[in-house]
Amino acid sequence: MQGQHAFEPKARKTIALESFVVKDHYLRKVDRILELSFVSELTAGCYANGKGRPSIDPEIYFRMQLVAYIYGITSDRRLCEEVRDNLAYRWFCRLSLDDDVPDHSSLSRIRDRLGEAIFEEVFRQIVVLCKQQGLVSEQCRVMTDATLIPADASLNSLVHNDPDEAKKEADAQGRNRGMIGSSERRRVTNQTHRSRTDPDATLAQKKGTPRQLKYKVHQSIDADSRVILDTEVTTGARHDNQPYLAQLERIGQKYQIQINEVIADRGYGSAAIIRTLQQQGTTTYLPLWSGKVGNSKHLKGDMVYEKEPDRLRCLAGKHLTPNLSVYHDYKRYVIDVSNCEDCQHSQHCSARTKKQSRQRIVMRNRNQDLFEEVQTRMRDPTFRLRMSERMWKMEGLFAEAKENHGLARARYRGRSKVQIQSYLSAMVLNLKRLVFLFLLLLRPLTAAINKYRIHDVKMIFKRRVFQHARSIHGQAS
Repeated sequence: MQGQHAFEPKARKTIALESFVVKDHYLRKVDRILELSFVSELTAGCYANGKGRPSIDPEIYFRMQLVAYIYGITSDRRLCEEVRDNLAYRWFCRLSLDDDVPDHSSLSRIRDRLGEAIFEEVFRQIVVLCKQQGLVSEQCRVMTDATLIPADASLNSLVHNDPDEAKKEADAQGRNRGMIGSSERRRVTNQTHRSRTDPDATLAQKKGTPRQLKYKVHQSIDADSRVILDTEVTTGARHDNQPYLAQLERIGQKYQIQINEVIADRGYGSAAIIRTLQQQGTTTYLPLWSGKVGNSKHLKGDMVYEKEPDRLRCLAGKHLTPNLSVYHDYKRYVIDVSNCEDCQHSQHCSARTKKQSRQRIVMRNRNQDLFEEVQTRMRDPTFRLRMSERMWKMEGLFAEAKENHGLARARYRGRSKVQIQSYLSAMVLNLKRLVFLFLLLLRPLTAAINKYRIHDVKMIFKRRVFQHARSIHGQAS
C-alpha cells in the first residue's frame, strides 16, 4: 500500500544490543560487580588448545548458568531457548545477535568436563569478592544448617543389594502389577536397597515430608551478611553434624578468617563438637541435641558431685566412688550396700540397686559438667536471641534458594552433579548480597559522578564500603 512501510523480514541493520537492555535491569547490576575473566585461565587445562573445532567460551557457559539460577530456569533446553529469544540474556552472556546459542547438549558435556572442582573454585572466588567488599570479616560469626532436597529418582528405582532377593522382588512386582490392595509390600532401607538410577541418593524423611530418595545440603554462612561461605552435598541419610567440623575448618583455611562464634540448631549439639570448638577458643551457641541429655533423675537433688576427688556424695554424707568400667560414655559410681543399711534416706535414695549385687550404682556421663554448663547458657537471653536469629536467617536462606534459585530438587543424578547445582545456587545468592551492597553504597554517589573525577568517586566508594563493613561487624561484636 502506498504511503506505508512494508515489513522486510530479511532486512539487516547494525544495532547495539546493549541499547535494548533497560538501565535498571537486574543483569546490569550483576554485570557491574562480576568479573569472570579468571574462568578462562581456571579452565584452560580442560581444553586442548588448537585441536578440534572451536569450543564454547567457558565464561559464556558460566554466564548462562547464572542466568538459569538467577531466574529459576531448571531446564538446560529451556535455558538455551530463553537466551536465544531474550535480548537482555544475550547481552549478559556476551552473545551478539549473529552468535549461535550453545545447544543444551553442549551444556551437559561442559558441566561434566569441568567437574566439581572448577565450580567450587568459581564459587570460592565470588566469596573472596564478598570478603574484599567488606561483607565477610577476617573475624566472623558463622551459622550452619542443613536441608533435604528430593533426588531425581523414585522409590520404584530401589533394588535389593542381594541379587537373589532382587529377583524375588522383581517377580513379585510383576505378579502384582495393576492389582489393588496387594498384601505383598516391600520393606526397603538404606542398608538393604539402593537406587539403580541414582545410587548416591538415600532414603530420608523429615517430619511433615514424605519418605523418599533425597540429598542433603549442608551450608555455613556469615551470620551478619548472610554470605554463603561453604556448601556441601551429602546423601540424605547423613546426619547434619557429621560434616560440620570439617566444614568450619575448610572455611577458615580457604578464606584466612577466624571463626569467633558458631550458631546452629540441636542437630549439632553433641558433646564432642561443643568441646572441640571450645578448645579452639570459639564461642558456641549450640543447644544440646536432646532435652534428656544431662537430666538423669539419678543425679538430681540428693547426689552432689565432687570434682576434685571425682566422687558423688549422698544426703547421708557417704561417697560413691568411680568404677573403672565405662559404658557408652557413662562412668559408674558405686557404694557397698552395707554402708546404707542404717541410712534413713535409703528408701528414697536415687542410687540404683541390682539383684544379687552388693552395690548401689549411679551412672554419670563423662560430659555431665559440659551438659550442665550448656543448659545454663541455653536459658540466657543472648543464647535465645541467637537461636531466633538463626531461624530466620538460615531457614529464610534455604527458602529463598528453593523457591527462586534452583535448589528445590536435584536437577541431576549423582552426588557430584548435585554438588555443582548447590554451588551455582549459592553463587547467585552471594551475588544478590553484593548487588544489594553496591546499590546501598552507590545511590548517594550518583550526584558525585558528575561533580568529581572518577578517581575521587572510587575513593568515596571505598570509604563507604569500609564504613559499612565496620558498622555490620561492630554490631556483631
